Amino acid sequence: RTVEINDAVFCADHVKEVCADCSVDTREENDAFFGFDSSDREPLNIPTDLHSKDGVYHCKKHANATCNQCFGWKKQITKLQKEAKKAGK
Repeated sequence: RTVEINDAVFCADHVKEVCADCSVDTREENDAFFGFDSSDREPLNIPTDLHSKDGVYHCKKHANATCNQCFGWKKQITKLQKEAKKAGK
């Protein structure tokens, strides 16, 4: 099972992009959605202050389900892709 948060996909039970407990790895799907080639990058960092209302996650800080400040996935993926490339992944 997966859940979508501001267009990125995570495991529904633990809200992780890579979850060993659920055998879920949505990095390739998220990379493709945001226009990136898939790479062996580190998973996205999910804010710890999430709140779910009626099954829709939003940040507590701004009470916004599409908050690009807290859920800036494209910016995070760009950074993680560069770090993976530097590390030779």
